Amino acid sequence: MPKYGCWLDMPSLQVADIVAGTGFDFVVVDLEHGPASVETAQAQLMAIGARAEAIVRVPEASEAWIKRVLDAGADGVMVPKVESAEAARQIVDWTFYAPRGARGDARTVVRAAGWGRKAEEYKTRWNRDGFLAVQIESVAGLENIGAIAAVEGISELFFGPADYSADAGVGIDSRETLEAAKRIAEVAKAHGLTCGAVTFPRGTPEVLAALGFSHIAVASDVANLAGSLDTALQAARGQA
Repeated sequence: MPKYGCWLDMPSLQVADIVAGTGFDFVVVDLEHGPASVETAQAQLMAIGARAEAIVRVPEASEAWIKRVLDAGADGVMVPKVESAEAARQIVDWTFYAPRGARGDARTVVRAAGWGRKAEEYKTRWNRDGFLAVQIESVAGLENIGAIAAVEGISELFFGPADYSADAGVGIDSRETLEAAKRIAEVAKAHGLTCGAVTFPRGTPEVLAALGFSHIAVASDVANLAGSLDTALQAARGQA
């Protein structure tokens, strides 16, 4: 059965707490488009606690961003717009500790390792089970998906339908966008990886689940709040 999740773009501890209490299987703390800092993201992770799998999407593929959000205690990291196996290998190197990678080691002082109390336990567990999702959200990324998926250390291929459709010059509601999702699911399965996506017009939760997607983002703090407020006001004014 898929895991269903919510996207967090609001830098609010209260919203993170409310979302985690809803029962979502996972949440994505978005630092690519959301305005939150790493400091705020860490506080959101603390508010979420163990109630949901907390994945942080970094703004870009860089060593500094990846190690900081992981040190903050993210259960996993998501990296946007990965387009080559070479880029994927570099990301893996930044994500895992030696000898598997070259992640900067500050386990004696970071939250992820219990502020140093569980330094060795954390390193062993993370190098064995660490979750790394790379986003396929461009034509180049889809073209190179086989080579990207073959990179050891990648856990999940995550589809970004809005950016992919824009890059491909097609509508997000097009058959081409759905076919891209199908291709990602097929490649992920062939390489023993999981796959994830946000929903889109043809990519409903039911369709994505049937394709084999295991992480399906079905809600967004901003979209759901705005939509609920708009609906409430329209109903009050008799405009529903």
